Formats: sequence, structure tokens, C-alpha cells
Amino acid sequence: DGINQSGDKAGSTVYSAQGTSLEIGGRAEARLSMKDGKAEDKSRVRLNFLGKAEINDSLYGVGFYEGEFTTADNGITDNKGSLENRYTYAGIGGTFGEVTYGKNDGALGVITDFTDIMSYHGNSAADKIAVADRVDNMLAYKGQFADLGVKASYRFADRTENTAADKYEDNGKDGYSLSAIYAFGDTGFNVGAGYADQDEQNEYMLAASYRMENLYFAGLFTDGEKAATNGDYTGYELAAAYKLGQAAFTTTYNNAETNSETSANNFAIDATYYFKPKL
Repeated sequence: DGINQSGDKAGSTVYSAQGTSLEIGGRAEARLSMKDGKAEDKSRVRLNFLGKAEINDSLYGVGFYEGEFTTADNGITDNKGSLENRYTYAGIGGTFGEVTYGKNDGALGVITDFTDIMSYHGNSAADKIAVADRVDNMLAYKGQFADLGVKASYRFADRTENTAADKYEDNGKDGYSLSAIYAFGDTGFNVGAGYADQDEQNEYMLAASYRMENLYFAGLFTDGEKAATNGDYTGYELAAAYKLGQAAFTTTYNNAETNSETSANNFAIDATYYFKPKL
């Protein structure tokens, strides 16, 4: 609900000894998408590995990988499929938080998580620029200090080689993102804010949520520039959820405008049943 700093990376510990541990997690999803009576296979499998090694009493090393496999056959029996490397990073952590480098989440993902709560649909108005989303060549930090969670990331520009001039250059795609989430004790009320800047793009987000037993409500507002010219972007999202035993009922409304023209306007309802408790 916006306060989790680790995403859906929780797994099962398969090895733990002398300060070293390995967790394996993931999921397999059979997903059928129907539009205008036409079917498309959206099934996927995600598998992840999280390794930690204790360096001393206050410092540890960490590495994480997650891949997603889809068949992508579309009726063609070539069996090639598609493998996406979703996360690949390593770093160190301790009481100060965790610092990593590689392909990881930018800082705005925990803000969009306030309203991106559905099993399938969501996050069509709170559109993150590339540097604030999951991207490689990123130096990232996250920390949790009592009720305050903070994230920061810096994405380096990608190096290119200019053979004609016999020198190295870059693509100018460096940027950064920042976010903070504060939970007001046990009241169930959380607020979050974030900002990102990359090249000619920038955006900020504000979010709030309230949880009361089995009910959850959240809202998000975003504004920024998606391009130097004709890139004005404003959007908001509303979300609500109700849990009944192992079933969850969620609904969202997304609205966005780009240069005063509607670019997102949708209402969705989702029902999910968990055969085992959701972690």
C-alpha cells in the first residue's frame, strides 16, 4: 500500500548458514486477455534470487536477480519465447539502509504503488519517466527510519564510443529520482511525495492512503514535463480496495491530460481470490 520499500521480491529461504542466505521466489501466471471477444495469451513466469552475505555485525552484501519468461508464440510454434531481465543488481546494506548498482527500481515506484493495487490493470495516469522506473546503469539507495521510508537513485548516462574522434561520449540520458513516504504511526494514514528529472523531462508526485481494517483508500496526483515542447502532463489516480477473507475487490479510476488533451480516462474493477494468504 505504498509503504513497502522492497516490491514483490519476497521469496523462500533455501539456504542459510554462517551469515549467508539465499532466497528463491517468483510466480507462474496463466493469464487470458479478452478484448472485443478476441483472445490473447498474457501468461508469464517470474523467477527471482536474493542472496545476502554478512560482512560484519552492521554490514552485509546483497545481490538480486529477477527474470520474466513469456511464450510470445502468438500461434506460431517456434518455441522461442521471450526472457526479460527485470532486475540485476548488487550492493551493500546496514543500519544506514541499502546502496546498490545495476538494474533496479527508481524512486517513484513506491509512490505509484499507493494506487497501483490491481492484479492486472493500473498505473495508466501516474506515468513515470524512464529514470524513475525500473532501469539499468543505476545507483540506488533505500532506507527505513522508524515511520519514514526514503529512496533515491541516480542513473548514469550510457557511454558511447566516437571512433572518428577517438574518444568516449554519452547519450545524455542521466537523471535522478527521489521519494519519501511517512506513516502516521498505527493510524493507517500514509503520505508520500517524489520527484524525478532526466534530460528534458521532469515530474513530481503526491500520494496519500488510508487503511481501516479490511478497507483501503488512496489517491495520487502527478504533474510535469514529458518533453521540452508540447510535453505538459497532469494526471491523477483514485483507488479503493476491500478484503473479504481470502478475496480482494479493488477498483481504480485513472485520468491524465497531455497538453490539455485527454491521454488517459478509465475506470476498472478487479476481483481476486487468494488460495493461500498473500505475503
